[in-house]
Amino acid sequence: MTLRFLLIATLLAFAGPFVSPLHASDFDIDTTFGVSSGTPGWRRTYVGFGSVNERIVAAARAPDGGYVLAGSRPGGAAGVSIFLAKFRPNGGYDPAFGNTVATGSAGQGRVLKDAYLSSVTDMTIDLQGRIIVVGSTPGALGQPDFGVVRFKTDGTVDTSFAGDGGTGIPFDADPANNRVRDTPTSVTTAADGSIFVAGEVQENIGGVSTIVVGIAKLKVDGSLDTNFSDLSGIPAGRRELCRNTCGAINSVARVIFDDSRQRLTVGGDYSYAENDTDWFLVTLNVVTQSIVTSKHVIDFGGTSSVQLGLMTNLSSDTQGNIVAIGAANDASVVFHPVVLRRLSGVATEDGSFGNTAGRGIYFGATIEAAFYDLAFDSLNRIILAGSGSYPYKGAVFRLKPNGVSDNSFSGGIVPLYDAPTSSPSSTAFTTVFKRMFLDANQPVIAGEAPYSSSAETDYDLVVTRLKSDLIFASSFD
Repeated sequence: MTLRFLLIATLLAFAGPFVSPLHASDFDIDTTFGVSSGTPGWRRTYVGFGSVNERIVAAARAPDGGYVLAGSRPGGAAGVSIFLAKFRPNGGYDPAFGNTVATGSAGQGRVLKDAYLSSVTDMTIDLQGRIIVVGSTPGALGQPDFGVVRFKTDGTVDTSFAGDGGTGIPFDADPANNRVRDTPTSVTTAADGSIFVAGEVQENIGGVSTIVVGIAKLKVDGSLDTNFSDLSGIPAGRRELCRNTCGAINSVARVIFDDSRQRLTVGGDYSYAENDTDWFLVTLNVVTQSIVTSKHVIDFGGTSSVQLGLMTNLSSDTQGNIVAIGAANDASVVFHPVVLRRLSGVATEDGSFGNTAGRGIYFGATIEAAFYDLAFDSLNRIILAGSGSYPYKGAVFRLKPNGVSDNSFSGGIVPLYDAPTSSPSSTAFTTVFKRMFLDANQPVIAGEAPYSSSAETDYDLVVTRLKSDLIFASSFD
């Protein structure tokens, strides 16, 4: 079991009880979504029947207004298949998406594709509506390389991309294959359709095997962009970060691209010492190929010198400020959710943000939630999605732009959500929210939940939408 999953499990083991708010408003489920489903406000999606698990990987809003969910499903030549589902904004399946032999015949609005991947880790949608999925694909010595697959808007594989719709990207640069385990974890696109893929790359530095950050850039046709290069001997189209500054990378949480500033930011966590992990953030100017800012030792202090920090995601607001979320333990080894903001182009945290000089730690002595994704509404408030309690329940919380709790949202209490099973009167045994985006300021939240109401079996993808408290709930607010 990886440190990431151990840390999440430990974090949630300290989960305390939630208090249900007395009055509901913008954090209520929007029952106009999925009105034709068994439980209005929710949609559950899967392939066929049985006990095969579909696990959530990503969710995004398409340019045509549709909602696309990406998941991983066991099977396929290398171990897993890509599962895609697309909904209209009313919650109905998009009949123009999937449901053909070419897309895997998974059903209306769904795609099941064996793309020779051993893992599926992320998905994004470019401005043309093309869907890009990344995961590991077997490479030299059978070890994983970065794998990238692109789909058209109807769910068919885009064969104009890399010749057949997919490509593998190795970071091996020497006959000894020192870099043999390359695992992509995040993907983003630029306005011109180029693609950035980031993840963990196994490297041999001074005869010692370690994990560094690897980033590859693909042109719109799927070929590597040779102008994106590293002077350290890495093949063109690829770069490595944190080779000598971050220690051993534990996980790469997210890569994001700021088109207006031509800045690429990657963040995650790494092993500073045994049982001591810290966050890192690095911003690269893709025009000059230079590091704009870097912060390699983000430690959360306290009386303990040994501390575990886990970054789960990051994003950028309209001013270019980087906001990262995750968790860290205190001296008593109790885990707290952490939200951190760094001003645009500045290596240190924004001291005006949160309740502890650039950071927010919100729930006192006992943890009440683990947050996995975030989004900014039109008022620059920060909405967090995750899970809490056990059996796990979906959790949503909102912060003011300055990083303090927004008590106008649920009275400052974290509301919990139970996904339904197929029966309106039955709820899933667990519900975990992993991905979120906004549609006209309404949070659209995707996750996974078992079909069973009594056990963690047969996981499916689930999606719901919350109400908005803004008067003009449209794209022009």
